[in-house]
Amino acid sequence: MAGVSVGLLDTSVFIARETNRRIDLGLLPEESAVSVVTIAELRWGVLMAGDDEARASRLETFTAAQRLQPIPIDERVAAAWALLRQRLKSAGKKMEINDSWIAATAIAHGWPVVTQDLGFPSEIPELTVIRV
Repeated sequence: MAGVSVGLLDTSVFIARETNRRIDLGLLPEESAVSVVTIAELRWGVLMAGDDEARASRLETFTAAQRLQPIPIDERVAAAWALLRQRLKSAGKKMEINDSWIAATAIAHGWPVVTQDLGFPSEIPELTVIRV
């Protein structure tokens, strides 16, 4: 995407690739990053696979995501998460906990979240959301 050099890929983008769901490639940033939370969600998906074919497909997705050197939750991310949760509550908005950790990681690093998930509110000033 023009002007966006790095973006934090949400779990939904990896799942879209895995399931051959359409992704608007023109909106993807030049470089991609991934949160440890996405890695955890993808690992859980491998563990919960109902059969060997699904497990193999999910393992491939998980392995691809790990290659991006996952971004950890550190003090800066934790501070962004607390502020995000406070702003969401004040605005009367809800957000899944894992999504809020992913969003906080993006905020802390000054990156947009790249997602297909509608659970990322676009009304939070610090959070840039790119829907692909």
